[in-house]
Amino acid sequence: MKKIYSSMVAVMLATPISSIAYAEDLKNQDVVQEVEEVVEVEGNVEEWLEDAVEEQPEEEIVQEGYENLGPLIFKSSAISSKIAANKEGDYFIYYIMHGSPAALVIVDYETKEIVHTFTLEDSKSAWGLDVDENGKLWIGGSVSSVLYSYDPNTEVFEKHGAIFSNKSDTSIQDLIVSGNKVYAGSAYGGSLVAFDPETKEIEEFGQIRKRKEFVKAIVADEETDEIFVAIGSPMDLLVKKPKTKNFTSFLPPKYMSEKYAQDLVLTDDYVVARLYPSNMAVVFDRKTLKIEDEFELNSKTVSTVSPDGKSLYYTKAQQLIKYDFETKEHTELGLYLPTGTEAINLDFILKETNETEEVTTEKTNEEEGNSEKLNLVTPIVGEPIVEEKPVVEEEPIVEEPKEWVLTGMVDNLGQLFEYNPQTNEIQHLQFELPEQPVELYTLASSSDGTKIFANGYMSGGLGVYDVATGNKELYRNISQIESMFDINNKLYIGAYPLARLLVYDRSKPWELENPKEVIRMNQYGQERTTAVAPYKEGKEIVFGTLPDASVGGGALAFYNTETEEMEIFENYIYNQSIVSLVSRGTEVFGGTSIHANQQVNPRGARLFYFNRYNPEDKKYINLPFDSSMITSLIVDKDNKVWGMADGKLFVYTDENTDIKSVELLPLISGRFRNAQILEGDDGYIYGSVEGKLFRVTKDNLEVEWLKDKGVYGLEKDLNGNLYYYDGSNLWRYTIEQNRPKKEEQQ
Repeated sequence: MKKIYSSMVAVMLATPISSIAYAEDLKNQDVVQEVEEVVEVEGNVEEWLEDAVEEQPEEEIVQEGYENLGPLIFKSSAISSKIAANKEGDYFIYYIMHGSPAALVIVDYETKEIVHTFTLEDSKSAWGLDVDENGKLWIGGSVSSVLYSYDPNTEVFEKHGAIFSNKSDTSIQDLIVSGNKVYAGSAYGGSLVAFDPETKEIEEFGQIRKRKEFVKAIVADEETDEIFVAIGSPMDLLVKKPKTKNFTSFLPPKYMSEKYAQDLVLTDDYVVARLYPSNMAVVFDRKTLKIEDEFELNSKTVSTVSPDGKSLYYTKAQQLIKYDFETKEHTELGLYLPTGTEAINLDFILKETNETEEVTTEKTNEEEGNSEKLNLVTPIVGEPIVEEKPVVEEEPIVEEPKEWVLTGMVDNLGQLFEYNPQTNEIQHLQFELPEQPVELYTLASSSDGTKIFANGYMSGGLGVYDVATGNKELYRNISQIESMFDINNKLYIGAYPLARLLVYDRSKPWELENPKEVIRMNQYGQERTTAVAPYKEGKEIVFGTLPDASVGGGALAFYNTETEEMEIFENYIYNQSIVSLVSRGTEVFGGTSIHANQQVNPRGARLFYFNRYNPEDKKYINLPFDSSMITSLIVDKDNKVWGMADGKLFVYTDENTDIKSVELLPLISGRFRNAQILEGDDGYIYGSVEGKLFRVTKDNLEVEWLKDKGVYGLEKDLNGNLYYYDGSNLWRYTIEQNRPKKEEQQ
């Protein structure tokens, strides 16, 4: 279906996908939350954090010809937090800072000062946080599912290593402590384990359900031997009852279209599930597992039961609301969070009171003016008790309830609110949290090869590296970028979320309306803009998208750079995503991925082309092998089309010439990006696939491996040197033929 869209100048949505919102950035805009596909996601300036980070990485051995240019993007981005006390009752705020690597920042709640910062080696984020009965913090990391802990009583930080045996389980999605066990759920293997801190033993429950990649939320009660889990996608809610081996589903049919429950809360009588993507919380009776209540909310979670045992709290439309379990009533407290924010986490803090907790078996009989203690003696069975006067039965001494406050994080800056129910007052706390280097995600080169552009994973940001001077610039207020291409001094950007198309005019200052937003393709059911390429020397820009909730496949879109009009073809390749594009004369070539709409198309990836004057008349090119995605396409100096399809490199000339190909790797990972190729100035085809760098001779497709790990993305500068990233660092590979050029410049 073809649609014409006249572009409108709009304020760019700049919130990192890992956050709920930045208050000032989201005025009069929709609040966007991250969908952790990991992700775990995944959701980020120019200073090193050597003073803040207490653990130093091992010294790296750099091969000749390779140069580490360092991080380009830094950001202070708190993705999760927890507030808890040590044995002495002193409270601490635990922040997880997104970065490459991530970091644990510990703030003294009383003094509001940072007391420690620890590097979470092998993790770029951490979503699962919980505290045991001794106040020890447990952290579930990403990338390799590493478990960490911090003991505030001894101030000891420990790395316990990976706790999942399945290599598919690369990220701990949730973590809770019950009794003497730490339970953790994973992505992408969808597994559950229980770790015993004393014995170091790991109990593996395995994958909870086949074809379910996420164990997104967990609650457990070791006393009753019950475990509740939320898995996805799509969602299922399951429980493991005492003395059983299997998990049983209790998800009502009405909620089967949800992706997952992003949080679970357990009380003595109820299980509360916070669903995603709908803004619904469902209250289940813990015994019958029937729905007791359901309500809308905006906070990422609900609180646990309040210290008085009566209520829980959540936020909606930035207002704090109390929910009464007994009456099922919702009380709007008339107290609001900062503009554009909602609660990300909610914790209770018990305030110190007079010492009324200790109960003795002796009580002073003050009513009779007798200062002697009245001994309450337990009678001996079988012997008579002689009483000189009647004894009035003692009423049980009721412990005075402690004062408490509710607190929680509301944005990536680590801003907190503190609500006191005794005074019905709210206050806001802000901290200067240390910035972390951000893992890079997407690279692009300027059309003249003088600049290298890099975007940060989850946290966003656009870093610019000057090839001649080595200077670095950082532009903030832009989210994760899936694809970008520079031509005619303009950078065309496919931004996530909402599949936004942006245009950055490099001749003008970076400001509120530059980059300019052209369109949000989410209105067509699209989630990511995964391919971008120029047509006719940049008079048009061609975009391809990955769908999220459409009825078909990705969209093909043309943006006219002169008239600023959009021409859109929906569902261009049925139930597949368009993940690579390149033009050759009047022809446009494209490659697809079988991943679309949270599904996998059983038909293999398609290589197609069409004449720009009639895009609806597309033709398919049959490759001599099957593949799941065609992730990179280029046209070389000889006008031949080269592409990467899974782990295979192929070259296409025309319909009358056989396709040649060579297998580089038998297996690949991912949904739409695992490889990048380009033509070198020395005549080779260079590429990165699954983190490995290679080059191939064009005539006989002879493969030479140059580096076996740590190479992601690939771009070229004006001197023919290659650029790639490894974690947060930008790297340069100086090709031998171009080494004299580099030395002359220095």
